Amino acid sequence: MRTVLLLLCALISASVFVSGRQRPDFSGEWTLDRLTSSLQGEMSAVESGTVRIQHRDPSFAFTRTFVIKTQPIDTSFEIQTDGRELANVNRGIASKSRMEWQGSSLLLTVLIEGPRGTVSNVVRYEMLDGGRTLRAVEDVGGAAPSHHNVWMFSRR
Repeated sequence: MRTVLLLLCALISASVFVSGRQRPDFSGEWTLDRLTSSLQGEMSAVESGTVRIQHRDPSFAFTRTFVIKTQPIDTSFEIQTDGRELANVNRGIASKSRMEWQGSSLLLTVLIEGPRGTVSNVVRYEMLDGGRTLRAVEDVGGAAPSHHNVWMFSRR
């Protein structure tokens, strides 16, 4: 019984410690560091890029511009970081997205229903170097050609 109580106290202490950790604020303007990024598939054609994040937990707003063959390609989305699923239909294509904390990282999971099946896009956002570097590790798979990208961004 004493061992069980000690174990229970240890688990409670650990959960208080984990929940008390400071979660990073991903807000900022970021510039793609093409030299330190590792890009595969069609993303290897990205010449430059910028990202703007407005993060006031649980709100996360993301705007990105990538330049491919001198043409800008814009993407933006807004999502909550509490793990709630967000369903969307855009131009007849259905998707489900959710973002959740995993320690000090944010994990974005997007499932897109395409004509050949479900495409998965999973991105882990992490802050490095005391908040000077944003790393986004992306894995795409399912009905799309699989690739693994490591996007490195420097704070502007």
